[in-house]
Amino acid sequence: MKKFISIMMAFLLLFSISSLADGFSTDPIAMNEACLSVVKLELFDENDELIGTGSGFVAFSNDLIVTNCHVIAEAKKIIAYSDVGESYVVSDVLCVNSDKDIAILSFESPTDLAPLPLNETGDVLRAAPAVAIGSPMGFHNTVSKGNVSSVFTEEEVRYIQFTAPVSPGSSGGALINDDGAVIGITTATFYDADGAAQNLNFAVNIIEVIELYEQHKEDEKTPLADWKDINTGVNEINFASANTNSFTLRNYAGFSISEVYLYPDGAASWGKARNTAGWLNKNSSLEVEVTDEEKTLNTTFTLNFCFYLSGRAYYMDYTGLSLRDILGRTITIYMDNGTTIRVEVE
Repeated sequence: MKKFISIMMAFLLLFSISSLADGFSTDPIAMNEACLSVVKLELFDENDELIGTGSGFVAFSNDLIVTNCHVIAEAKKIIAYSDVGESYVVSDVLCVNSDKDIAILSFESPTDLAPLPLNETGDVLRAAPAVAIGSPMGFHNTVSKGNVSSVFTEEEVRYIQFTAPVSPGSSGGALINDDGAVIGITTATFYDADGAAQNLNFAVNIIEVIELYEQHKEDEKTPLADWKDINTGVNEINFASANTNSFTLRNYAGFSISEVYLYPDGAASWGKARNTAGWLNKNSSLEVEVTDEEKTLNTTFTLNFCFYLSGRAYYMDYTGLSLRDILGRTITIYMDNGTTIRVEVE
């Protein structure tokens, strides 16, 4: 989903008619039952180090789990934890579409977790109640309530805008309607540079998941580490930023840089700018740290630096930098022919 960053089975889970008489969003018992099918994901690298957390939910059968593609990112191992604390190994992938930010994963073996019912029509009404269940900031199976704000299609992907509060870690979780059916995968939150935006959250419509599953449900499962080999997304997407909080800035321009700033495009004032590390001498490098809050901002960033030539100060701006494209990578500053400054992301 390009405008939004960060840096949310055989037997259907049945809710009694009486429990939904007043709607899922007003029935704590039904919401707690749904939590039994939502899992917290812990993501590990090749060294078995924990690199992040996310959310997912059981769907279609008791051995499949739905989450966002960006959640699995560079994970080499995933452990899912149920609402009651049981752990399950996520070993394989059934199908992935990075353009739609969908991944359908497989447990190592069938579980006792019941799949959640899905909104098979894909129809969603504005102002309808919506309940989000996930693990924001690693807090296990948090329930939040709100409503559907809007539905729209962008770059051929159907999205739902909603107001139920979510945070980093909620990605891959379930967004549920008043009938108790999943209507979307909680995916992103919009932040603007000056903090004026409020409660602008987004989910991929569950119909996108259903259609992907129908296309690939008979496919052989693929080991988790090889998920990119079966990615059906058209665009090659770099997920290096998902579990990385810095990028390297390298100065090959032939002069020292006195100040380096990174701030959201359109920041209201220089007061919101942040000096990353001070002086960057020629032929040297520095690591630019990015905060978790900055990774969740739905905006591109400006890289600004100041340098001196012949005793005069110059400021250079490079706008439109996506953190997804630069985190974990190296930005090199060059001087061409003694007159033109060039920046490359390598």
